[in-house]
Amino acid sequence: MSDGARLSALRYPSSTGEPAPAVVVITPYRKESAMHMELLARPIAEGYEVLVADVRGFGGSTGTYSGVLSPREIDDGVELLEWIAAADFCTGRTAMVGGSYSGLNQLLIAQREPRGLRCVAPWVAPADTYRDMWKRGGIPSHTAWGAGVFLNSQRPEARADILRAFYQDIVGAEFDGDLFRDSSADLSSIRVPAFFGTGWFDYFLAGTVRAFRSLPGPKRLQIGPWSHEPFLTEERRLELSRWLGYWLRDIGEDPCAPDDNAVLWCVGADEFHRRGGWPAASDIDWWRWTPVDEPTAIPILPSITSVPPPPPTEVHLMVDVSTNSGWRLWGEAATFDSEACREPVRLLGPVALHAVLAAEGCSDFDLNARLSIVKPDGGVRQLTEGRLRASHRALDEDRSEHAPGGEIVLPWHPHEAAEPVPDGEPVRLVVEIYPVHLRLAPGERLRLGLTLTRSDDSDVPAEAMLLPETVVLLPRSTS
Repeated sequence: MSDGARLSALRYPSSTGEPAPAVVVITPYRKESAMHMELLARPIAEGYEVLVADVRGFGGSTGTYSGVLSPREIDDGVELLEWIAAADFCTGRTAMVGGSYSGLNQLLIAQREPRGLRCVAPWVAPADTYRDMWKRGGIPSHTAWGAGVFLNSQRPEARADILRAFYQDIVGAEFDGDLFRDSSADLSSIRVPAFFGTGWFDYFLAGTVRAFRSLPGPKRLQIGPWSHEPFLTEERRLELSRWLGYWLRDIGEDPCAPDDNAVLWCVGADEFHRRGGWPAASDIDWWRWTPVDEPTAIPILPSITSVPPPPPTEVHLMVDVSTNSGWRLWGEAATFDSEACREPVRLLGPVALHAVLAAEGCSDFDLNARLSIVKPDGGVRQLTEGRLRASHRALDEDRSEHAPGGEIVLPWHPHEAAEPVPDGEPVRLVVEIYPVHLRLAPGERLRLGLTLTRSDDSDVPAEAMLLPETVVLLPRSTS
């Protein structure tokens, strides 16, 4: 690297014996990890040059570590890709692939437009490190990730800096700021074609959809009935093969055709639907559901673990206890059911909860919300979740998205300051619940599950009143 550090990579040479396009993964999870082969077996079999590199400070890669997804780490990625493109084993065309962390670093590198980079394929990837990764809803998330990943770095000289960068700088920070903005992608500046893949039950779902919608260049989106792991299925392998073939070898039809660039699994119909892009808020027939018609008491619990989590359902949901992330990690202290559907209803888009609450004896609390389907026989199928810290309830109206009637359906919280909850006075929390695509059959109903937990300095049980002004905005599809 330009600062004297050395990156260590595994190279899987092309079976063709001739220069070939290169497919590249850059990872903090160690280049030797077997999980990479799940993704790369097909590109290797199809004769691409395939390289997997450790980020600096991990495995065989040396160099001063300066933080998670730091500008120096992204410099390394740009330099590595340009070196590969110029190598005699490469045709000059490169692509980046990978999931999660190795998805976000693709976006950060792509906005720099390194020579030879033809496309990226970020899967199950966040776009905003504050909102998607470390502080979803202003609430600490993924908090155990650093220990598991960084202690596997193998570089004693970097380990202290690595752990300090995560636990002091990231976990210790409360508000959004330069640390998070510098490690988040400037989506509006990316012109490199991008294939986004995720699942309806992945905890980075909202970030993936936001990235797809924000990218001005060629793009494709696939969302299936998946969670964070395993993030590769035969459908995804086939989509990736077509993606790489088109951009690296000029084979096949354009996967970014604007009338056919989104492949979305419909829960309930249990099939993939193809469409052009993601629906705009103005094109959605918003269904307003008011879950309570009179003030209803909800306990504010001392801990998220105060209510046992729900049992598994027929849908595989990611339960990542090791990083304090994923779904099904919390139980529901209160539930509210809608009226049963009289005819089929299809929903596609974001879900917003406008929760109006008056709390007694608690200056701050975390709201966790879950949306589920209740079947006619009483069975429950969990769908999606959202969360928000009450003191982070401030809204940026200009960056939020509104329904035609003016109500916010996709909130943007600045997360730049804390505003305590006034004792006994109503406050409105506009919670982003992750998007859905589902078909409700006649007789099925929706369930809203809520759990409130203290995030101030007391563990004394308290109570909040959920007021009738509370509404859930649901994206009824018209196309």
